[in-house]
Amino acid sequence: MEGEGLPKLFFSLLSQAAEEVRRHPEVRVLTHYDADGISSAGIIANALLRKGIRFQLTLSKSLDLETVKLVGHGAKCLILADMGSSFLTELEQLDASVIVLDHHAPVGSSSKIIHVNPHLFGIDGMTSGCAGAVSMMFALAIDERNWDLLPIAFAGIVGDRQHIRGLSGINKWLLDGGLSRRVLELRPGSLLPEGRLAEELAGGFEPFIIGVSGNLQGAMALLKEAGIPEDASLVQLNETERRKLTSLVALRLLEQGCTTSSMEEQITDRYFFSAWQTTADDLAQLLNACGRTDQEGVGVALTLKDAKARQSAERLRKEYSESVLEAMKAIVGGGVSKRQNLQYFISPNPSLSGVLAGLTMQFVGDCDKPTIALSMHGDKVRVSSRANFRLVEKGVDLAVALREAATTVGGQGGGHAVASGATIVKGKEEAFLQKLDEIIGQQRSVKASA
Repeated sequence: MEGEGLPKLFFSLLSQAAEEVRRHPEVRVLTHYDADGISSAGIIANALLRKGIRFQLTLSKSLDLETVKLVGHGAKCLILADMGSSFLTELEQLDASVIVLDHHAPVGSSSKIIHVNPHLFGIDGMTSGCAGAVSMMFALAIDERNWDLLPIAFAGIVGDRQHIRGLSGINKWLLDGGLSRRVLELRPGSLLPEGRLAEELAGGFEPFIIGVSGNLQGAMALLKEAGIPEDASLVQLNETERRKLTSLVALRLLEQGCTTSSMEEQITDRYFFSAWQTTADDLAQLLNACGRTDQEGVGVALTLKDAKARQSAERLRKEYSESVLEAMKAIVGGGVSKRQNLQYFISPNPSLSGVLAGLTMQFVGDCDKPTIALSMHGDKVRVSSRANFRLVEKGVDLAVALREAATTVGGQGGGHAVASGATIVKGKEEAFLQKLDEIIGQQRSVKASA
């Protein structure tokens, strides 16, 4: 691989990881279950299959000591992707060669483990190199012919929202390589969805438009207001019609409290892959739906280009979107609870919490307050949180805030500055929220006085 634009040590470590894998006839693989995790799993699976290396793949919602022991038992070579950087000490105890392909901020280092993480090379893993991108680099280190797996990597990049301010770091390196090899093409972004407008506006949730999203009659009324036929598709619109409908959508969003900066995040380049006849956004949505409906295996099969898996994933996306839309309508109806430095709501489903928190903050809530979703799960409460990059620039670090707040009530948490999670004991919600509100306020205060 060419090393231009990225640290030489990064490529050296990737080559070391690839060489280690080649030494083993069989490999165990463990990844996260979201779009980025499935993206990583799909890339690694394709790369290993092409080299004739047998593997056993597991996708997990979280990483703990029990999972490490279970997956690592009897393994001679173990690859972890989209997780592992916070579990190096435990992984060192395994009697196996361990490779970690992660992008979460590491809490330490290891001389025993091959640890490939953007943060170790001065690259921000939150914005400039997701696990799918790191896994793609690993696949290229195994064989340069794996450039055709780039659509899967971009599903991870888009799934982790690392594209909304433009690509940088590892992501940009992959973009440039894909463009030069004509693996992908850039298409202009839009507030309007691809395909038949009425169905897509009603069936989608980014952007979430009150009275339109989840409401086919509302979507058709919006088209009528713009003077556009109810059965029109985006490609059929002329420039005047596009501008008018875009303006109407923007006006609706502004009226419900959405900021222009939140809208601008929706109008990003779209990455189209002719070999797959799909965009990265579309593939990310499919993989995310598979993960959030506990059908991660379907997502992996999709990355292996299984035709039946594609059909199943389309069905899962429809079901998932309907669930998200119903939950969002309930949040709009019930509102969110606000504190000085955060806003929160009770989420009906842990699998929906993250996306609901993001949508609420972007489109219907206060975008100047991190959004927290609490979901009851037995005797535990699962917490998901979302900020935006403007809040991060003001000092907010949800990874630190949730970890510290959860620790004070006997729980645990962590993640990224812009998106993080935690688990606490049921009954500790009030103490947790109070501490979290205090920590976020302190973070903003320190940044403002700097």
